[in-house]
Amino acid sequence: MRFCQGCGLDMHAPPPGVAAADHGAAYMPGYHCTTCGGDGSKLPVQEVICRECRWLRPLGVGYQLPVDAFLWRFDAEAMSRLQSLGPVTAAAHHISERYGRPWFEASVNGVRLSENQMPDVFALAVRMARIVGLDRMPEIYVSGEQMWDAKTLGTDSYAFVVLGSVLVSFKGDDLAFMIAREMGRVRAGHAVWRTAFELLMGRKQSQRTIMGDGVMQFLNPAKIVESAFEAPLMAWARHSEITADRAGQLALGNLDITRRVLLQWTLKSFPIHARLNMEDWALQEDESDDVTMQAVEATMSSVPFIARRLKLARDFHGSEDMQGWRAVIEHHDAEDKRLRPPKEVKAAGAGKKEKADDDTVRLTCVSCQAPMRVKRAALVGEKPVNVRCPNPSCGKVLAVKPKKPAQPRPDQVGD
Repeated sequence: MRFCQGCGLDMHAPPPGVAAADHGAAYMPGYHCTTCGGDGSKLPVQEVICRECRWLRPLGVGYQLPVDAFLWRFDAEAMSRLQSLGPVTAAAHHISERYGRPWFEASVNGVRLSENQMPDVFALAVRMARIVGLDRMPEIYVSGEQMWDAKTLGTDSYAFVVLGSVLVSFKGDDLAFMIAREMGRVRAGHAVWRTAFELLMGRKQSQRTIMGDGVMQFLNPAKIVESAFEAPLMAWARHSEITADRAGQLALGNLDITRRVLLQWTLKSFPIHARLNMEDWALQEDESDDVTMQAVEATMSSVPFIARRLKLARDFHGSEDMQGWRAVIEHHDAEDKRLRPPKEVKAAGAGKKEKADDDTVRLTCVSCQAPMRVKRAALVGEKPVNVRCPNPSCGKVLAVKPKKPAQPRPDQVGD
């Protein structure tokens, strides 16, 4: 929500009379929010997101995940080069700030997620945003326009995420990885460049390459100038994918998830992955460092080739940086679950009034305090019944003992 319902001021712009370049932390988005105070100080400790200004509670006291933890150096260099191209940088920021977000958000033609709209996916997105260190929750949409695509668009200060409708078919940690990638993009500052990329080069041409129009294009002087502009943008688009992959890896900490999701996404098929010989695939990964292969990738693809992409993921997974930051994330994540039982499970029923069910026994997870349900008919006999917590970030299995029948009172015993 752009405007505060309490005071009516624009929460994403400095007050009248204050230059945008001069406004400091005091005028950051959400400062005028009457719901959370702009910094969460007015929210109950159980609340992790402000419904008005979208402020996010840090994962833990003192928790910080620097963007350098997952920012690939070639991505950083590519963005630095783009920033050095004065006219390109000025155009990118002007387009992104003035036209990009409202134009793209209006053209999403999708469903905006919230605590009441696909609450399970929204809650997962909130958790991933907190893990990658965002202080504001971006808007997130599901769209059927480009079903296998995922994009982060907008500006440096106000980005939003679009997930293709097929991607929401990923489940559990696989879906979390996909979402964490886009949250990492927001954190890395990809939104402004992606918006400029699509507006300047055309949405339908987003997969074009330097060689996309054939070698004859270089005989056209206008094409030579255009290619000089395209080349750094194409290089950034390719390198930015590795940064996003690493954000997902850090958030989940599981190389198998990374490999599975990226293969399914690249192949645009869920069943094919199950038929792959992974040992043979590992050999193909090892061969991906070939110099010719890298040269072909640079000229023929706007995304990194999957074999080299997964080899880079494997190298990152085994690095000391990855393991060190995963330890930090796991520590704070465990403490957060202890102090603030996650609302993502409760969110699934937000806005819905539950009906009493005499056939169901209501329980509470002893680990995360999430609500649990078990059919009364299952609690028969003397043996404990195993019940798994429905919270995807918990999954604890509880051994529930059937309740013994109450002994009849003396006045109820027949003669």
